[in-house]
Amino acid sequence: MDSSEDKNRRFDTLATGIILNRQNQGLTLDDVYVFGPSLLLNVRYGITYANFTERRISRGFDLASLGFGPSVVNAVPKSLAAFPRVTAGSLTELSANESGDGGNYSTTHNIAGTVTKLRGDHSFRMGADFRAYRENQGRFPDDLSPQLAFSSTYTRGPLDNSPAPQLGGELASLLLGVPDGAMTRTATLAEQDNYLGLFLHDDYKVSSKLTVNFGLRYELETPVTERYNRSVAGFASNQASPVEAAARANYAAGRLVPELPLAQFSAKGGLTFSGVNGNPRTSWKGERNNFMPRIGLAWQVAPQTVFRAGYGMFFDTLGVNKSDSIQTGFSLSTPIQASLDNGLTFAATTANPFPNGLLQPLGASGGLSTNLGQNVSFFPAKRLHAYTQRWSGGFQQVLPRQFLLEATYVASRGARLGVTRQLNTTPASFLSTSRARDPRTIDFLSEQFPNPFFGTNPIYGRNTSRGNLLRPFPQFGNVSFNDPAGFSWYHSLQSRIEKRFSKGYTIQVSYTFSKNMQATEFLNAVDPMPYRSISDLDRPHRLVTSGIWELPFGRGRKWGAGMPKPLEFFAGGWQLNGVVQKQSGPPLCFGDVWTLFTGNPDSVVLPKSQRRVDRWFNTDAGFNKNNAQQLASNLRVSPLRLSGIRGDGQSRWDFSVIKSFRLAEKGVFQFRAECLNSWNHPNLSGPNTTPTNTAFGTITGQDVPRSWTFSLKFSY
Repeated sequence: MDSSEDKNRRFDTLATGIILNRQNQGLTLDDVYVFGPSLLLNVRYGITYANFTERRISRGFDLASLGFGPSVVNAVPKSLAAFPRVTAGSLTELSANESGDGGNYSTTHNIAGTVTKLRGDHSFRMGADFRAYRENQGRFPDDLSPQLAFSSTYTRGPLDNSPAPQLGGELASLLLGVPDGAMTRTATLAEQDNYLGLFLHDDYKVSSKLTVNFGLRYELETPVTERYNRSVAGFASNQASPVEAAARANYAAGRLVPELPLAQFSAKGGLTFSGVNGNPRTSWKGERNNFMPRIGLAWQVAPQTVFRAGYGMFFDTLGVNKSDSIQTGFSLSTPIQASLDNGLTFAATTANPFPNGLLQPLGASGGLSTNLGQNVSFFPAKRLHAYTQRWSGGFQQVLPRQFLLEATYVASRGARLGVTRQLNTTPASFLSTSRARDPRTIDFLSEQFPNPFFGTNPIYGRNTSRGNLLRPFPQFGNVSFNDPAGFSWYHSLQSRIEKRFSKGYTIQVSYTFSKNMQATEFLNAVDPMPYRSISDLDRPHRLVTSGIWELPFGRGRKWGAGMPKPLEFFAGGWQLNGVVQKQSGPPLCFGDVWTLFTGNPDSVVLPKSQRRVDRWFNTDAGFNKNNAQQLASNLRVSPLRLSGIRGDGQSRWDFSVIKSFRLAEKGVFQFRAECLNSWNHPNLSGPNTTPTNTAFGTITGQDVPRSWTFSLKFSY
């Protein structure tokens, strides 16, 4: 820039970075302008492109060679067909379909600017951040062959509501050729949303010993849109389903459920879609009042003592990476229905899993009939952004010999966290409250009646249970949405002691004592609010020790300060790094087992010396392992997790070596060799916590073993 055009405006820095690797490409432009001695403007533009395609599917498989009939063979072009995924309970999955196919691409455009103004004791900053997110998805493996899942639905007994056998029921279904599962038709996806952030910030130096920070940020995120409106919008809970009239007539003509008079029987509800019938293109209505205040202070209490405190509010995003469009109706699954009369006869077999053919997606034209007899989900009319309030306060003290001691109280409170709420449940008044298996309630809810929906759609069987008919939307399976009813809270004491960098080394030891609670799950689907419980992320104790040591060899070091450049090239510039991490294990989730537990819960935890991978806790402490006595059709009262019963703690030693090779005044090669989990310590996965499972109390997995990473970087 010619300074004669504007003497107060000077182009100071232009940094252009290009990022390329196997999956991501990007371009970043970063410009800094100086307007006089107290005004600075920074403008940044970036675009990133990510390709997550992984083509691991062996296509071109002849489905007819496995004995499939024309309804399956003709559904997929032979050039695309793949070997089906086959699962039978806990047995090893048989499949060649390891991942998606057809592509998954995302593009992000980002432009941001910050203005800094110095005035007296104030340092003002203001800025804006705009982002445009776009994501595209292609075909999935379930489109390329049927997915056969063999269960024990028809191999339990002697009654249709008997508990499943502990072992072998799924294998028996496989040998009998009685399948479960589905085959899908998945729509492609092209969605986007936009994000705008604005902020004001002031660092006010009240005195030489006190600085106060004030800030306010505003964020606006547009709801997600799909390019061709291929997305569910909501659920019309008060509109009559297209099958309601016929179902009511069938219900009146059949054997009525005594608890459900004809006047109370209805089939209301169905999915609505974006961009049709007066609906906007967006899948929900967004928020416009997300203001986030920030405040902080730094106070020098004494020459070697500083007190710091702060508070801030932070909103989460609902972008394309977190809330893909719901494409029910555009993507359609045809379930395998082995029997329409509870096992008296079998309509579907392994050779012919879809005797009526595959259902074809109708898109939005399917209206309220979309996914009848199956599960549906939708977005609430107005989606709320989850947010977290964070606050902290603590002291920093400089000790002799350049040691720094810090102790800080850190806490947070999360609100409006998403929880999956199930709307289509049997009313709580019909569920058992017994502390033992209640055969009377189980028989009552599983009693079969003529299905009033039979004949209105091929998916419905001839009979259905009383429990299904008592649900508010009996024409569907599960009806759910993401409800922002969850919350969490966290309290911790975070401390560290650090030896500041001198004589070529630094060391830091940090310890955190904390408690993490959450309410992000429903104990029972009929409960009005989520259940408060210890969080699955709770780790009460965490200790981390890290260090850096620059070896004292080479120019500018203790030894070899004047060594020749050729020798310096190999002997100088070495750095050793190490990190040691130890933390508590996670609390274990046992399911609804404590109602039947007859022992002392304190005896479940084994001493550390007695814990083994084949018996992590005391499996004989009083757990009910009899499959025929397990609870069903009941209201759960036992907690989700117990803080005192935990999995294996984590212990890791990571080391790295770094060597810098200086080629010229501005060119440097850096070689890194990193070893993760250097001692190959087995950090165990969680144990099996299902008492009726033959693997109860055992551990069958672990964290990644020792691994090496080598890299070479050039900086200029």
